[in-house]
Amino acid sequence: MPHTLLFRPYYDPYTRSTPTAPWGLLYVAAPLVKAGVDVDIVDEPVTPQYEDHVAEIIRTKKPVAIGISAMTGEQIACGLRFARFVRQHTSAPIVWGGIHPTLLPEETIRHELVDVVVAGEGEYAYRDLIIALAKGGDPADVAGVYVEKNGELQGSTPTEYLDLSELPDIPYHLVDVERYIRKRADVGAERYFEVITSRGCPHPCSFCYIDAVHNKRWRYMPPETAVAKLKDLKKRFDIDHVLFREDNFFVNWHRVDDIAQLMIKENLGLRWSASCRIDYMDRYKPDFLERIKQSGCAHLTFGVESGNNRVLKLAEKNLTVDQILRVAEKVNQHSLVGSYHFMGGFPSETEEEFLDTCRLIDTMLDIAPQMVAREIAVFTPYPGLGLFDECVKRGFKRPQSLDQWTDLDWTNPRRDWLTPRQQRLIADALWLCARLWHPNKTYRAWITRRWKQFIHSKRGTTIYERPAVALIKRAMQGA
Repeated sequence: MPHTLLFRPYYDPYTRSTPTAPWGLLYVAAPLVKAGVDVDIVDEPVTPQYEDHVAEIIRTKKPVAIGISAMTGEQIACGLRFARFVRQHTSAPIVWGGIHPTLLPEETIRHELVDVVVAGEGEYAYRDLIIALAKGGDPADVAGVYVEKNGELQGSTPTEYLDLSELPDIPYHLVDVERYIRKRADVGAERYFEVITSRGCPHPCSFCYIDAVHNKRWRYMPPETAVAKLKDLKKRFDIDHVLFREDNFFVNWHRVDDIAQLMIKENLGLRWSASCRIDYMDRYKPDFLERIKQSGCAHLTFGVESGNNRVLKLAEKNLTVDQILRVAEKVNQHSLVGSYHFMGGFPSETEEEFLDTCRLIDTMLDIAPQMVAREIAVFTPYPGLGLFDECVKRGFKRPQSLDQWTDLDWTNPRRDWLTPRQQRLIADALWLCARLWHPNKTYRAWITRRWKQFIHSKRGTTIYERPAVALIKRAMQGA
C-alpha cells in the first residue's frame, strides 16, 4: 500500500484561537483513502513540534511523496521550513498545492524545495500522482500537475471544476476532530464546528483571490445532501452549532431557503452561522429572514471592507454605505448577531477615506450595539487580484520567487504604496478596533474613549499606547 504525508503549515502563527480544520488536506485525502492509499495528515497549528513525529512517519512508512498546502504569505515560510526538514530525511518528491501554487505554478515549481506542483482543485490530481509514483510512473503524465524537466516547465491547470456531491466522504479519522471543535460564547455555542457545502463565488471583488482560483464558478451540493451532512456531523461529533465555511453560502437564496425548511422539518436542533453579502441581505424579505432564524441561523458575517463609496467601487463590492447601514439595522431588528469585516490600505485610498471606514464602524455600533467588528485587515496584493497591477503602478515591488512571497501579512500595513503616516494610521486603527470588544469593562471603556478621539480627529490621533504596549510585551517575552 503506497503512503503519502500531507502537511498544513501555520497560516497564522500568532493567533491564540482554536484552529480551523485542515479542510484542504481532508478533501485531498478522501480520494486517496478510497483508492487504498495510506495517508497521514500533520497539521502544524495543532502539532507545532512535528519533527520527531514526521521523522518517524518517514522512517517507518516511506512515503512516495510529501504534500504541502499553502496560501500566499506566512504559510509559505512555514511550508518551506517544513520542506527543508523533510529533505533531510527523504528523497521523496515534495509536492506543493493550494492557493498560491495554483495562482503561480510556474514560479513555484522553480524553487529548490518544490519537485511537483498540483494546480487547481487537487483531489483527483494528487491521487493520480501518488498512484503513478507508486508504480514508478512519470509525474509529467498526470493531468493537473507541473514539473520541471531538463530545465523546461511542463504542466497545465485544469479548466474543469469538481462536482462536490460526487466527492468521497471526508476521512475524519485522519485528524483529531476534537482539536477543532470549540466553544463560542458570542453565538451561544458549546460545540462549534464547520461544514462545506459549496465552493467559489460569482462576484469579481478586486481584492479577493477566489475569482482567480475558481473563475467565478460557484458549485454547490443540493439542499438534501447538505442537510444530510449536517445530520451526520451532529450524530458523529455531538455538535450544537455549525459554520457553513464557504466562499459565499447565500449565492442562491432559494437553496438556502430549502436548507432552512429541511432543517425545520427534520427538527435538527442545530444553530448555524454563515457568510453573506451586504447587497443580498439588503434585498431579503422579512419572511425569509424569519425562516432562516427559525431553522437555527444565529450569526451572519459580512464583508463590508470600506466606509467610503469611491473605495467600495474601486474594490468592486457593488454596494454603498447607505446599504451597509440599512443592513446593520436589519440584522439587528431580526435579533441576529452580525460580524462585519473591514479593510484598509487599498491602492489610492487616502487617509480621510480610511477614516471614513473607522467612522462607519462607530455609526454601525450605534445602530446595532451587538455587532462584532474585531478586525480591520490590510489590503494584500495577492497574485491574480484585480488591483494587483494598480499596486505595481504605485510602487509595489512584485516578488520574483516563492521565498519573496512570504512577507505579505494582512495584519501589518507595510505597503510600498502607503506613506509612513498612512501606515501608522492603519496600524493604530487595527490596534484599537481589535480591543473595542475586550472582556474587561474598564479596559474597554478606555479603548472606546481613545477610539472616539481617533476617529473624530481630522487625520487620526496618534495612539502612542500601541508601540508602548508592544515594547512591554517584547520585554516580558525576553525576560
